[in-house]
Amino acid sequence: MSTPFDAPQHSGSTQTRLNSVPAEGGGGGGGGGTNVDTQRLDAAANALVELRGDTENADNAADDDCLSASRGLNKHSAGGMAEAGSWATAGSLVTMDVRWGSQVINLKSLLQDISDKLHTTSGHYTSTEQEEQARQHSISPFG
Repeated sequence: MSTPFDAPQHSGSTQTRLNSVPAEGGGGGGGGGTNVDTQRLDAAANALVELRGDTENADNAADDDCLSASRGLNKHSAGGMAEAGSWATAGSLVTMDVRWGSQVINLKSLLQDISDKLHTTSGHYTSTEQEEQARQHSISPFG
């Protein structure tokens, strides 16, 4: 079974094929270039920003539910104030909520970091493409 990376079966040939494209004319330069769709990079970055907001909303809902459950457990405890924490489960819910919150902070930081890097990468590709077009335009005999 052959793969796109297999060398052609010609006697005496040392050329190889990558992705089914013949290796004509030696290596490096020329031919096609890398094409980056900066709109897709920006769309992915924006989707991460939206996901970051959704994560914030999920965190707020979890905070409210955990604290409400903790208060509810303590409210029915014997001989104490509702916030006194006489039920071990109530305290554990608060502890879990704090851990959840720290994980959400970490996740939101990662989402923001990746989004920022995607936007930066898109900007670099756009800038490089504009510079290359200007360079080619400046050396073109057709103006």
